[in-house]
Order: sequence, then C-alpha cells, then structure tokens
Amino acid sequence: MSALRIDLADKDTDLAEARLPVLALHGTASSGCQWQGLSDHLRGSYRVFAPNLPGYGNARLYGTRDIRDTAEGVISTIVAGSGPMHLVGHSHGAAVALEIAIQRPDLVRSLTLIEPAIYHLLQSGSASDLALASNLSSLSDWMAASIAADLPAAGMRAYVDFWYGAGAWDRTSSALRQNLMRDTERVTSDFAESLAKSWPASRFGRVKCQTLVMMALESNVVGLRISEMVAEAIPGARLVMVPEAGHMAQLTDPRVTTPLIAAHLRFVDRFRSTSPSHRRAH
Repeated sequence: MSALRIDLADKDTDLAEARLPVLALHGTASSGCQWQGLSDHLRGSYRVFAPNLPGYGNARLYGTRDIRDTAEGVISTIVAGSGPMHLVGHSHGAAVALEIAIQRPDLVRSLTLIEPAIYHLLQSGSASDLALASNLSSLSDWMAASIAADLPAAGMRAYVDFWYGAGAWDRTSSALRQNLMRDTERVTSDFAESLAKSWPASRFGRVKCQTLVMMALESNVVGLRISEMVAEAIPGARLVMVPEAGHMAQLTDPRVTTPLIAAHLRFVDRFRSTSPSHRRAH
C-alpha cells in the first residue's frame, strides 16, 4: 500500500466521545470543510469527522494511490478501534466509503453514498452506458494532455463544464478557479484511476449495512446512471432523488440533503437499538 497521510479537518479528534461517530468523506477538488453544515446539523446527537483525503487540503500524498489504498489508509488512521461508524461520502469520497464497507463491514454502521465516482461500471453496461464511458475517457485524455502541456486551467475548465454545464467555469469566481487549478493534477489522477478499474458490480453485494444512495436530478447523466447502478448492486439499498439540485447538492441544497442524511442515520440507529438480534449480540 502507498504511504498515505490523512488529516482530520474537524477540530474534534477524540473518537472516545459518547456521541455516535460519523465519518464524512469529501469529493474531488474539495476538502473535509464541505461537511461543516452536516456537522452543525447533527451536533448533539452525532460527532462528524471530516478528514482531508490524500492530495487535498492539508493532506499530503506520497507515491501513487488508488481507492483501495485510500480506504485502507482511512481504516487504519480513523476507523479501526473506534467501533462501527456511520459513513457518508460524496463522489470520490463515496467510492472510498463504499470500499471501506466492502473491506470491513464490521466497522460500518450505515452507508450514505452521494453520486459515487465509480465510473468503470459504465464499461460493462448497455450501449448507452458505453457511450457515456467513451465521453468520460475523452475528458480524462484531455485533462491529462492539459497537465502535460502545463495548461491546468484548460483541464479544469473542461472538467467543471462537463459536470456542471457549459459556461460553469466562467461563472465561478477567480479565487475559486485558482483553487481548482491547484487540484488539477490530483483530480486528473483520481478521474483516470476510477475509469481504469475493472471490479464487477457484484462485488458490492458484500455490503451488509443499511445503505442510502442519493442523486441530484440536475446532475450530469453520468452521475445519475452510476447512482442507479450502485443502488441496484447493493442489497436493500434505497435510492433517493433530489429534485432541482446538481452534483454539489450537499453544498447548494443542504436544506434537502442534510435532513435526508440525518433521517437515514437515525433510522438505522433506531432499528439497531430495537432489533432482537442486535440486543442479543450485546
């Protein structure tokens, strides 16, 4: 496994706290700070830990890295020894959260996946899925070429416009564009790495916990289709559609997404506390 450093963005780092822990994993070109609203909403009942994944925020990356390596790093750094945690993930973070649930189902209390970035699934789908995969491959190649040509803005412009619609890059502030350009290499690597995987969807059948999959109906069709495929592959998963919201719904429409996440966590904990098998286990 590659050497990883994963930094906690949340100021609270004591996993011995009595409140149930929630591990929230951010998406591409973001940081643990994106979960501040969720942390505020759950305060008093849950304790949210929002690490900066390797290569983002203050977290450094040494060598190469893939989703499995990151999942193992999160398990060894944060999850192991804390008891079962609720996992919430968006995009790249959702892919990592799902991998944790596959590797160590005993450490996962529940799973919430917001448009997981598991793009290779399209390559084993229908003709329309294959067309979407081809579009993603073209975008990945363009981003890699922009890195090679030392033109990070060109790569991030294409990426942002693909996910958020034509002209989205130009509508962002200059400060945000500068931040995004700094992440171009990391985003390009994560994107290419997701496309290169070949794990079958049947692997997701190893997930044993209650799972909520969320997708925003104004997202790119790729995000919608992947969410459907993941929800179909996880036994008993619920798929929730958020209307009039895009890929970053947890930031743009927290009034909708945050209560949905909270309701899922509370449902799971209520079920676990009243289940006869759960009581016998204790």
